[in-house]
Amino acid sequence: MFFSIIAPVYNVEKFLSQCIDSILGQTFKDFELILSDDGSTDNSPSICDEYAEKDKRIRVIHKPNGGSSDARNVGDRSATGKYIIYVDSDDYYADDHFLEKVYQKAVDTDVDVICYKFKKYFEDKNILSDCTFSCPDFDKMPSLAKRIEYLVKRDAFYCAAWAKAYKRSIAADNGIEFQKGLLGEDQDWYYNLLLNVSSVEFLDEAFLVYRQRSNSVTSSWKIKNLTDCIYIIEKWSSKINQSNLTADYKNALLGSLAKLYCNMLIAYTRLSDKNKKDYYPQIKKLSFLLEYNINPRVNKFYGLYKMCGFGLLMFALRVICKIK
Repeated sequence: MFFSIIAPVYNVEKFLSQCIDSILGQTFKDFELILSDDGSTDNSPSICDEYAEKDKRIRVIHKPNGGSSDARNVGDRSATGKYIIYVDSDDYYADDHFLEKVYQKAVDTDVDVICYKFKKYFEDKNILSDCTFSCPDFDKMPSLAKRIEYLVKRDAFYCAAWAKAYKRSIAADNGIEFQKGLLGEDQDWYYNLLLNVSSVEFLDEAFLVYRQRSNSVTSSWKIKNLTDCIYIIEKWSSKINQSNLTADYKNALLGSLAKLYCNMLIAYTRLSDKNKKDYYPQIKKLSFLLEYNINPRVNKFYGLYKMCGFGLLMFALRVICKIK
């Protein structure tokens, strides 16, 4: 078995068939599809079972609700493929040759991680947007550090688990799982993965359609999003600095964390929760990350920070967010 495709399923009866059909319609056939039903209360479990009865490559796991991280972890433990691919069950693949292209890259390079692009579908507006980034010179980058740095510079570094394929042995050998109860679990998981890989490839094609739903978990920020984001940035900035990685690889990873930090500052500015001020000291303490300004957004924040200080940077962000 070459690919294990793991799809956590929770109350997505409206979208589930489109997701599964886009996988079963792939030209490359050597895969298993693990549908990890996370205690759905709608018709999703029945849809999963109906597909499994028709196609022996599909396995269904019915489990009590534990969240997306738990559903993925349960799927991981039963996976048998050389490479694992995650897909959210309300998304779908627009390219029937997706698996074939990932397979060819994996066979040609024996790489640990393969990243690829995606498009966003805005459900309320019925708009399918093009991918916002491109990396035409990725293959010319001579090292893992330079490749990660290149992605960060091009605004193409994404932690999303559903935008990559990776060797199952990497996670299995290093005990890498998704942390239950954590918002932003993909970020935590991906940094863990990147500290244990030796190679990354990139396919400069948009295969996945990432559905933007107005009522989705990712559509609004609350105080837990903030606290979990702080936790992730503190955790991985420390682990990266304390690791035995090369200096240039550390700098590239810290550059990616700096972009996440800047995104968090914007979200903090927009957050209406009055308790957010309690976390201001922690956020300010992380401002050292702005020194790793290889990303264009980070570089802009860094320039203002060096000129005016952290307080005026945050004031400027508040003004800009009000205008927008």
